[in-house]
Amino acid sequence: MLNLVLAVLVLGPATVAQGQDSALAGVVLAATTSIPLEGARVTIEGTSLLQTTDANGRFRFPAVAGGEVTLRVARVGYQAVAVAARAGQTDLRVLLREAAVRLDEIVVTGQPEATERRAVGNSIATIDAPAALELSGAGDVGKLINGRAAGVTILPNSGRVGAGPSITVRGLGSLSLNTQPLLYIDGVRVNNDVLSGPQSAGGLVISRLNDIAPEDIESIEIIKGPAAGTIYGTEASNGVIQIITKKGRAGAKPQINLTVKQGTSWFQNPEGRIPSNFGLDEAGNVVSQNLVQQESDRGTPIWKNGYAQGYNLSATGGSSAVQYYLSGTYDDDDGIDPTNRSRRFAGHANLSFPINDRLDIGTSLNYVKGKYHIGTDYSDGPFLNTLYGLPVLASGPTRGFLQAPPEAYYSGVFDNTQDLSRFTGSVTVNHRPVQWFSHRLTLGLDQTGEDNEALTLFMPPDVAQFFDPVSARGSLFLNRQDVAFYTADYSATARFNLSPKVSSSSSIGGQYYQRRVDSVGVEGLEFPAPGLRTGNSTATTTGSQDFVTNKTIGLFAQQQFGFKDRVFLTGGLRIDNNSAFGDNFDLATYPKVSGTWVVSEEPFWRIGFVNALKLRAAYGASGEQPQSFAALRTYAPSTGPNDDPTVTPQFVGNPDLKPERGQEIELGFEAGLFNRIGIDFTVFSKQTKNAILLRGVPPSGGFPGQQFVNIGQVSNKGIELQVNAQPVATPRFSWELGASVATASNYIKDLGGIPSISTFPPQSEVEGYPIGSYFIKRVVSAEVDADGAVTSALCDGGPGSAPVDCASAPLVFAGTPIPKVTGAFTSTLTLFKNLRVYGLVDFKRGHRRLNTDHLIRCDLIVNCEEAVSPAGRDPRLLADIQLGADLQTVNSFIEDASFFKLREISASYTLPDRWAGAFGAKRATITVSGRNLHTWTSYGGLDPESQSSQGGGSAALEFFDQAVTPTLAQFVTTISLTF
Repeated sequence: MLNLVLAVLVLGPATVAQGQDSALAGVVLAATTSIPLEGARVTIEGTSLLQTTDANGRFRFPAVAGGEVTLRVARVGYQAVAVAARAGQTDLRVLLREAAVRLDEIVVTGQPEATERRAVGNSIATIDAPAALELSGAGDVGKLINGRAAGVTILPNSGRVGAGPSITVRGLGSLSLNTQPLLYIDGVRVNNDVLSGPQSAGGLVISRLNDIAPEDIESIEIIKGPAAGTIYGTEASNGVIQIITKKGRAGAKPQINLTVKQGTSWFQNPEGRIPSNFGLDEAGNVVSQNLVQQESDRGTPIWKNGYAQGYNLSATGGSSAVQYYLSGTYDDDDGIDPTNRSRRFAGHANLSFPINDRLDIGTSLNYVKGKYHIGTDYSDGPFLNTLYGLPVLASGPTRGFLQAPPEAYYSGVFDNTQDLSRFTGSVTVNHRPVQWFSHRLTLGLDQTGEDNEALTLFMPPDVAQFFDPVSARGSLFLNRQDVAFYTADYSATARFNLSPKVSSSSSIGGQYYQRRVDSVGVEGLEFPAPGLRTGNSTATTTGSQDFVTNKTIGLFAQQQFGFKDRVFLTGGLRIDNNSAFGDNFDLATYPKVSGTWVVSEEPFWRIGFVNALKLRAAYGASGEQPQSFAALRTYAPSTGPNDDPTVTPQFVGNPDLKPERGQEIELGFEAGLFNRIGIDFTVFSKQTKNAILLRGVPPSGGFPGQQFVNIGQVSNKGIELQVNAQPVATPRFSWELGASVATASNYIKDLGGIPSISTFPPQSEVEGYPIGSYFIKRVVSAEVDADGAVTSALCDGGPGSAPVDCASAPLVFAGTPIPKVTGAFTSTLTLFKNLRVYGLVDFKRGHRRLNTDHLIRCDLIVNCEEAVSPAGRDPRLLADIQLGADLQTVNSFIEDASFFKLREISASYTLPDRWAGAFGAKRATITVSGRNLHTWTSYGGLDPESQSSQGGGSAALEFFDQAVTPTLAQFVTTISLTF
């Protein structure tokens, strides 16, 4: 690869020089601000020639045949233009205006081939990654997406370094299966695990989304449901996120970009957010202790400011024979405690080989090497010990912490880590043998190697005093896991003009996907002496080995008709088979039909202020496969007579098991008003049928337990609205506003005769209610004695019933943990072309959360003020405390978790050219950005977004926030130089 790059750098300019007389070059600028536009696509009509502008907005075609040509220039967020030019002209100046509606934008996700948005009948969210990154300083893909795509909910699991969010699109639609959208990089399906790490240490927080360097991303496209995901078939019911990485360009001098980030993160206001602990002294007097303040006063603060640094170096360029984009990224991040840090290197290479006008080959290669030290979260560690501390221990060695003071956890005895090695590669061949026919083949591999280790060393005496003898001798839990995704994707399209007004596009294709997980585990207990850390050196060692594989093969056909390039009708069908389907179920079929009408281009259109209006409608289906072995009848190894090996019945299986099927209808429009306001509106209704549930089997069949069956049904409905406006647009000052709001409500239509399913008390699945809803005994009145002890309590008797004794009361609905309304507001001011000030506030509303910390403090640890000093408190709260041990009488602890959060704020300054030249650069930008600086909420826990990670990614999420590191505030300074 090094030799290839050197050849490109040396031979590229020579190639350009040979065609100097026929070269065509220029610059693309924003019309209102004259800011250079990076990433604009410049094509010459009637040819396959394509250039992408660099960071200075420049493009260059080294050799253009003929005299007069027409350039077509398009960029995400701007109106495409056609410009007349002539060969040899090298000073073109192309101005692009902000697009209220981007009908000519090219999208690739969910389509057999690149297609203009005007012809797509479903909603597709597109995120301009370089622009979003320059404003926000986002450190990972989750932060880039958050607040920028209506209907896409980003739910942080923890504020620890390395943690990533769970992502849901249009709410939850499954009762037992994975709810994460599929993830693609340059057309290849990749690992989208958002909860990895050493499970035994409560460390399931690492996200594979963090492996992708945001600096390498050109754009992100998101399709949101079955109506758009039909072409992806089984597994696409939850939507699809495709990351499109940056590509090289031909004909220009090599361009070098250097980005340096320096930042800090901190736990805001810990003294106010971590409550004081209460207890009774020997005389029965109430005493309190604020451990955060105590440790700060003694000069040993529990948490410190984290430090983050990042460096990215990239090179872009090429000749007419080879175009390249090469980059390397190094990130070094420290969390707010010494046990949480990460080091990561990512190398990326995109190479394109235009063999001739009919054939081009491209390859995308990405390698990531990282080491994560993730510390401990809800299962143990400083947060848990601080929240659950006891003042009666204040004079002892723990200083009031529950089990051990922070220095015990920071001593180096505990080390929960993940070593990561990941390669993602793809090769794409585009062939156009004749003008009316093109076809494409993509082959790809995503290989992830994880070494997850939860290590507790043999403890020295100063640490061992806080733990039991077995724990003090240490342990090792090791899981080595290799996850491989294989992709083969072929599509072919034939285009004809059936008449001067009617066009036809016929596509066929097929995909093969395979996912294989190989894992080896070691569990070792009790090291005999200090200094040992391997499984073989423990007193008791056990091991395990397993692999799981899943394969999908699918074929599709699609037909699209266009009328006058403004009315489009599309129909398609996909047929899938998957290795997880039952033996008696053969093929899954997923149809789709969609239509669009660009009404504003009709001759009769006379509404002048509505300069663009596209109506769209779509129906489609896709699926979600069963778990890999859910359909199989399995047996467990056992020891039989005479100690001979044998097997016993384990799981009955189900040969009729089939995928869950999502069917969706969506209607919407895209409108541009006054050339300044863009509106994108969608209303959708999704039905998930054949939902997979566990149902008991009769013992007489010889198999114990339960069986997976297709008996459930879930309904999802909602709306999505995205508005972007530019109230002011002048060369010296411009103001852009954005707003989005989305609703997503789900309810269970059918449980197949099962009355209810308890997922995680107090959460249950009940017909007629949302997935994972809270069901509790709601105390409506209570009587207490003078000491605050509850003497009697009455609970809600259910709809239309009088209150009853709480012991016999039914469970009643207490809310849903899934936000019903989400959205964001953005504002960007551009002053004097060089200075931009930006802010983003996002929100989630209409949901509730079990404040697990408050519940445990009051009910189990008994260190909350209400439990220690109950006199004069609300009797209903006291009843919940004293009766809530079974997690049923907990209404007082299920709180409104709605919030608004100042998610991003930044100031970005582009230095004048002469200043940049002092560094030898063509362009220099400095950005100071802040994240998570304020939250408006009535929620009483540490953070309304925190969630203890339980793994699996199933729909039956366990929404609790026990001692979770909250989302941290952050400041980052970014300097970007272009050479």
